[in-house]
Amino acid sequence: MQTLFVSPGDSRADATSLTTALRRAQPDDVVLVGPGRYAPSLTGESVPIRVPPGVHLEGSGKEGCVIDGEGQCTPSFNPIRPDQSVVVIEDGASLSGVTVTNGGGHGIGVPPAACVTITRCDISRHGDHGIFLCGVTEALVTGCVFSDNGLQRFEPALPRGIGARQGHHIFAEARSGQQNRLCITDNVMQRCFADGLAFICFFPQDDDVSFEAVVLRNTIEDCERGGLLFSCSFGPASNRLSLLVSDNQLQGNKQFGINILTAIPLAEKIPQHSQLTGVISRNRISHSPIGVAVQTAVGEAHHNKCRVVIDRNQISDWKTNAIRLVGASGLDDVETRENALSAVVSRNSLRGESPAVVVQGAGGTSKSKPSQNSVNVRFLANDIEGAGDQPILVSNGPTDNRAEVEDKSDLYIRTDDDLLG
Repeated sequence: MQTLFVSPGDSRADATSLTTALRRAQPDDVVLVGPGRYAPSLTGESVPIRVPPGVHLEGSGKEGCVIDGEGQCTPSFNPIRPDQSVVVIEDGASLSGVTVTNGGGHGIGVPPAACVTITRCDISRHGDHGIFLCGVTEALVTGCVFSDNGLQRFEPALPRGIGARQGHHIFAEARSGQQNRLCITDNVMQRCFADGLAFICFFPQDDDVSFEAVVLRNTIEDCERGGLLFSCSFGPASNRLSLLVSDNQLQGNKQFGINILTAIPLAEKIPQHSQLTGVISRNRISHSPIGVAVQTAVGEAHHNKCRVVIDRNQISDWKTNAIRLVGASGLDDVETRENALSAVVSRNSLRGESPAVVVQGAGGTSKSKPSQNSVNVRFLANDIEGAGDQPILVSNGPTDNRAEVEDKSDLYIRTDDDLLG
């Protein structure tokens, strides 16, 4: 183990550029980065700057230690490429105490199967994602500040023609054959083109992908789409996703605070028999159209299941609903069948207009074919204020779908109306 000191202006330094020092580094070495601006035109950096396996890159502080991509790299899709990043972190490596800014693609990329730690960094002003995690074994991202990512406003075309949007602060792709474990804690995320964090499984993957995330104590504000987005499958069958999302503050995100989509096909593969389980607790969500949205299936998807507990959240100042629970949403000319959502909604504090909570077995377009989709929900001791005499609305939706309420302890109204329009 050795320590290498990098500085562009200190004569005692072992190297004047990160690229030179990291090429010398071996596993378990520490590369200490002194104050300065490290960039291709200033210190001769070669982008992407690669942190080799087992090497620890430690900056002197994100305020004075800046890695500037100078616009190099570009957004990528199908596949999204981790090497289109200012910094690439390999297996067993870590990055801390630096600012990573001004990349044309991602700020930080992590390749498949890597186990990495990213702490106390400032990640800002990138064309694509702030951090791209590509089928990792395990990733810890903690104590970081993200701002103004997705500047290229990249909207790639999808095989099924549904619009996509890239430019998340953290984008995590689950891949087959990997453990796909995330721990995202104590970060601040402000302003991006898409979502603060998105964790999904893309359509080219093999079946039976398992992944899990723990998302704690983050502040996510003013994202152009949402705060947190999770999807168990964009195509593969028999996937499993486990979530713990707790003690986050989500404010002013333009479409939703938290969005959970168990299955939605983006290509020819039809997601089937996937299962998402999640605990959504003690989050504070405000000033978004929908606070928490959960749908088991959208479009052509069959036999998928979602089980969630939504407990002790504080949701306020929504435009549409505080909580929306939907078994399935059909799209034109395809079948959407036998998807099931089971939910416990308990001890939440909801402050806003009626209806606070909407539950519907299925919805869709006039040409859609949703059938035998269901929602089963238990309400318990929720505190709802300002929603008038219709705080909770429940509808089966189209014929042959159903929404059931197990416990009648909270006031709700059943209707035949479409609540999702």
